[in-house]
Amino acid sequence: MALDKFIKKFINGDTSAFDDIYNLTQKSVYYVALSILRDKALAEDVMQTTYMRMLKSIRSYTLGTNASAWIYTIARNEALNIKKARMREQSVDEYENKTLFGMSEPDKYGDLIDLAKRILADDEFSILMLVTACSYKRKEIGKMLGIPISTVTWKYQNALLKMRNALEKEGR
Repeated sequence: MALDKFIKKFINGDTSAFDDIYNLTQKSVYYVALSILRDKALAEDVMQTTYMRMLKSIRSYTLGTNASAWIYTIARNEALNIKKARMREQSVDEYENKTLFGMSEPDKYGDLIDLAKRILADDEFSILMLVTACSYKRKEIGKMLGIPISTVTWKYQNALLKMRNALEKEGR
């Protein structure tokens, strides 16, 4: 596994291997956090915290086990901790208040991601993002999430159908 190779290099003192670890995992870490928190800025915060915690405990990682699942679990736990802490806070949507956030135009995929966040269940959103944005195979997602491939496929197909129906209703 490439990820294990880079982790081993990092443990052995090659700090440049972190760039490779980050490049291999950053999309999935982001979308795992986003699927739980439904907030882009918080998902980015979780990314930073995830990698800090990963670096702090990298020597305790057992090479040959599932490195992406290990990092995914750190991200998931961080996101759940933030979600729990923020349950009583009121969030502000950057698309409704663009000028407040210094935005004149949202990114081109923002509207689709926002639609997906609104209409999909957390697990459907996570699977959709891992397949489409991160290019993971369903088998890999099944291992990461600890669910059968058939369940991943079913949830992915459901998510696509919900998105297609919602886009048709909006006339897109």
